Amino acid sequence: MTFVYSKKSVTWDGKHKSLLELAEVVGLKPDFSCRSGICGTCACELLSGEVVYFEDPLDPPEDGMVLICCSRPVGDVKLNI
Repeated sequence: MTFVYSKKSVTWDGKHKSLLELAEVVGLKPDFSCRSGICGTCACELLSGEVVYFEDPLDPPEDGMVLICCSRPVGDVKLNI
């Protein structure tokens, strides 16, 4: 799992609920508001890999984007954070 813009890599171990929580644990401060896939504030670019949503977003993000507040990685993921 890599946050490319911030140049931080971390192993997803499943201890955190979402990609947003993982980003916060490694010291990043991505934009967010609802933490439940409703507002779209946390949308960021998915550079590679795949995510799964544990809560269906109210309004799915555009192609190539991901809502990090309600998703988890599937394998190796690179986000533009």
